[in-house]
Amino acid sequence: MGILDSIKPNEVLTNIFDYKMTIAGRPKAGKTSLVYKIVKEEFDGDVSKLLLVAFERGYNALRGIHATDIKNWDEFIELVDELEETAGENGYKVLAIDTVDLMAKRATEYMLKKRSRKDKKKYETLSDIPWGGGYDLLEEEVNAQISRLDYAGYGLIFITHDKDKKFETKDGISYDKTVMSVSGRVGDLIKNTSDFIVFIEIAKELENGNAVDKRYIHFRGTGDMEAGGRFENIKDKIEYDTTDFINTIKDAILAEYDGDEDALAEASERQTSKKENALKENKTVEKPDENLVEDLYAEIFSLITGMTKEEKISWGEEIESRFGTKNYKVSKDVEKLSKLVEDIKNA
Repeated sequence: MGILDSIKPNEVLTNIFDYKMTIAGRPKAGKTSLVYKIVKEEFDGDVSKLLLVAFERGYNALRGIHATDIKNWDEFIELVDELEETAGENGYKVLAIDTVDLMAKRATEYMLKKRSRKDKKKYETLSDIPWGGGYDLLEEEVNAQISRLDYAGYGLIFITHDKDKKFETKDGISYDKTVMSVSGRVGDLIKNTSDFIVFIEIAKELENGNAVDKRYIHFRGTGDMEAGGRFENIKDKIEYDTTDFINTIKDAILAEYDGDEDALAEASERQTSKKENALKENKTVEKPDENLVEDLYAEIFSLITGMTKEEKISWGEEIESRFGTKNYKVSKDVEKLSKLVEDIKNA
């Protein structure tokens, strides 16, 4: 049976938490509160289904929330290990990372320290690492950990602040746009990974002659605001409201089934069964030697770093064909990783 024989029509996911979301907004705009309320409403008041991975401590006013404070990247890796090991058993369905801005900072500190030890040099910034390798290392490391959580079956929500950034058109016209504050390679990774990027706006409006704050949730971007998603039939914006937020996404999903609720229900049943079976299969897989896997990752990275631009493009395509992604760190298959090392060396 060839690759073409195994291709099947894509089925739109029916569970809102199967879509990765990024929620952006000003400090105190209600980003973390929105995540908390969405989970609480969807799981009939059971907030224990949510684990807040708190790089930033912004949950003090959220009663009953399950949160773990992350002070450094080693702690995050330890948490990912445990979440991966206990997936389907620990009770958590949704993970919210608050904020991805600080997540990127902790990952950067980790990579600088790790690479400095390896090269026996003191690197102060990612740009100090030769051949632009620091930025590659950072993106690969963050992607590897996020992918592990994704493949373990958790719903993922990323929380970030926003900032105003100046842009310029080809004609030299400059303008300001409100964008996610997490930037660089990690910012691009989060944007590309997310199915939704929603932006919480605090607008000044007149009400009975007085200026009041009104909050809106944007699902689509404008000329001066960064937002967007993968659904064609979704509202541009709504007032800040948990139920309306959930229904907006559910309505967009239903529209992809042409409004056929029976077809949606059947698809939901199939997808739930498939997810449960995948989780059981993952549990039966023998755990690899972590040190050996890390050594193989390091060897592959070293081999790729020494390639020409054309060779990197070619091997990137080859890696994607073998692992389903250009990020080989999503795999812990020692045999496949070893074969990749061997093939690169023999090329």
